[in-house]
Amino acid sequence: MAQNISGNDTSACVELVGFSVVFVANSNNPSILNPDFLRYNEIVGADLQVQGNPITTPAFSQVMFEGGLSVKADPNRVIFEQIQDPLTIEGVMCPEIAQRYLQKVPHVPYNAVGINPKSCRISPAARPEKVSTALLDKGVWMSYKDVHPEIHLKTIYKYESRMIVLEIIEAKKRTKDNVEIPGILFQANIHRDIPAMNPQKRVEFVSTILASWKEDLSDFGALVAKFTFRNIDS
Repeated sequence: MAQNISGNDTSACVELVGFSVVFVANSNNPSILNPDFLRYNEIVGADLQVQGNPITTPAFSQVMFEGGLSVKADPNRVIFEQIQDPLTIEGVMCPEIAQRYLQKVPHVPYNAVGINPKSCRISPAARPEKVSTALLDKGVWMSYKDVHPEIHLKTIYKYESRMIVLEIIEAKKRTKDNVEIPGILFQANIHRDIPAMNPQKRVEFVSTILASWKEDLSDFGALVAKFTFRNIDS
């Protein structure tokens, strides 16, 4: 069942459609990433089948699994991502998989971690909502020769221990009947820097962040709910 993560009781439902965890490091080794490595170290469960052809090179590696899950690596990042439409909170696997990877590869000097939820707002109204209406009701730039511009809004919230970067984009969702429905896509990067510390302390520090992913998701939903939209013709 789809979940309205915004907590906003409105006619438009905000559904979670993606989630990722990103480890940032300057000395990452992508060539270790392959299905056998992930299976042998019990990072990804044996019940998840590999999809497509894995890629394993010194520059980039990628293993894709059923359920929209993928694990990717380049020299600067390891990305644990899940894309589903909709994605239930109970179905989010990335934090747990990232935690198991961290335990097996603790020596890498990770310097930042990102918790990245993605949601889509679909309105039942016949007229599509527009990002521009969240900015100014009467902005003269909002229409030129009867054409409304597509708006890509990026907001940055800086806190003492983290930074939330929220992007809002006009998007289209394709139904199972292959019908495109206009909507608004919200995607956030909840970024935390990791101080220099020994591997054991670093694993403990990152583990605490991963354990609080539901709190981050709740903050994301509350923040999304603060953005209200009007139909373009209203």
